[in-house]
Amino acid sequence: MMKKILLMLLAISSLIYTSCDDDDDNDISWDSYFMSVGTVSKSTDSLYITTDKGNVLKPLYSYVNTSLLKDNMRVLVDFRILSDADDNESYDYYIDMFDVSEILTKPVFKFDSETPKEVKDSIGNDLLSISDTWSHSKYINVKFAYKGGSKTHYINLVYDSENATTENGEIILELKHNDNDDQNSHKIYGLASFDVSSFKEEGKESVDFLIRTIGEDGEFEYNEIITHSFEENAESNLDIDLRIKDEKIKTKGLE
Repeated sequence: MMKKILLMLLAISSLIYTSCDDDDDNDISWDSYFMSVGTVSKSTDSLYITTDKGNVLKPLYSYVNTSLLKDNMRVLVDFRILSDADDNESYDYYIDMFDVSEILTKPVFKFDSETPKEVKDSIGNDLLSISDTWSHSKYINVKFAYKGGSKTHYINLVYDSENATTENGEIILELKHNDNDDQNSHKIYGLASFDVSSFKEEGKESVDFLIRTIGEDGEFEYNEIITHSFEENAESNLDIDLRIKDEKIKTKGLE
């Protein structure tokens, strides 16, 4: 009996030692679980996810029904890095994919002088806060927080032609929220991608946006300026790409 226990301990020690060696070789922490925002590339014989910073993730193992993933789908992916990809591959990392959630993706909602009051009211003016924004491809991406319970919430990034730009010429986009009369029982983190390609002007490769929302005191807050490039393969201004998974972002229950 004692001999069996000793053999088991030796086997476990060997596995731990091997894992540590692999970590040193690849400079990757195998204990780290990540979440990242990206876009699915899918064909009949290939599936990978390109993060907003350009890292290409190739799933070797997946706990996800990949048949539900579609080409060009915006997603939040939870994963563990297995290793660097081979030098002759077009990927950056091989991953173990635990979960993939589709991100709310929609065009900017546009108000003008003829927009009915009922439509504006339906967009909502309920409270939420913005914690991060970044530009990528044709999207402005917004990470936000709001209070809710069990109902669907409606999130829109709104352009109002009657209050279109700042004094310096930045295009104003306001994040708006309709809580659908939900109970404000707990804090929820959300994420959305908004298509801004309709703002591309002929002869210009970029445009400046002012992103804001209404705060609890009725004043505009966040008020961050993003320079969005429409150039192909333009680098995203996202600060951190492969984020240590430290909070639960809800992608369902948003429209």
